[in-house]
Amino acid sequence: MSLRRSADRKVANLVSPNGKTPKIANSFGLPAGRAYTCPGATATCQRVCYAGKLEKVYKGVREVLVSNQEELTGQDKAGMAGLLAEMIAGFCADCDRAERRGSKVPRDFRIHWDGDFFSLDYAEAWADVINSSSHVRFWVYTRSFDPSSLDVLPALAGLTNLTVYLSVDPDNLAVAKEARRRHPWVRWAYLAEDFATGREDLAGLPGKRYPCPENAHRIPLISEKGSACIRCGVCPSGRGDVVFSISKR
Repeated sequence: MSLRRSADRKVANLVSPNGKTPKIANSFGLPAGRAYTCPGATATCQRVCYAGKLEKVYKGVREVLVSNQEELTGQDKAGMAGLLAEMIAGFCADCDRAERRGSKVPRDFRIHWDGDFFSLDYAEAWADVINSSSHVRFWVYTRSFDPSSLDVLPALAGLTNLTVYLSVDPDNLAVAKEARRRHPWVRWAYLAEDFATGREDLAGLPGKRYPCPENAHRIPLISEKGSACIRCGVCPSGRGDVVFSISKR
């Protein structure tokens, strides 16, 4: 049994010389939607979910995500942690090989380019792996922060090499505000119809906010200079909140 990583162009920590493809798979995904691994999915995110659309277009992508879910299903926390640890060890081995060949490779890993934390045991398994992988910098976006259904934030607290972004939109804004009151260490990734609306919705709230530069067409998804997320660095580092626009304007 093993989990399969994904090579997401937007988050790649090493790109090909022509700047078109990732050379290392540094992200992990699960199938999207309330019926699968997204218990906190809102009407807005289900309407615009880019990852869910990719699942429908690319059969191979869907197969990888479903396979990952099947490997985790039925495992206890220790079993899930073992699978996740093996996957991260494979990522680190790929980074080591690239560095021996002369490449500079940041150990940045995105959890859930698709899907979400689907249970408390699963979140705790990730916490164990993150805690034992201090040489890797992780970041994740999650909608699993509602105590009435599933709140994984207590399980992820205190991990210095993990940045947690609450995936927020107008549908869950009130719940997100309360979650941030309980856990002021989290960041927000706010999704609005456009950047101006996002600024208005968050006006008066504390913290520095950045419009996603790739979403705003200011930097490319991937180029010979690197991937958008690694070049920008805000989300992997957790420097501030981020605003995304559905209309990309």
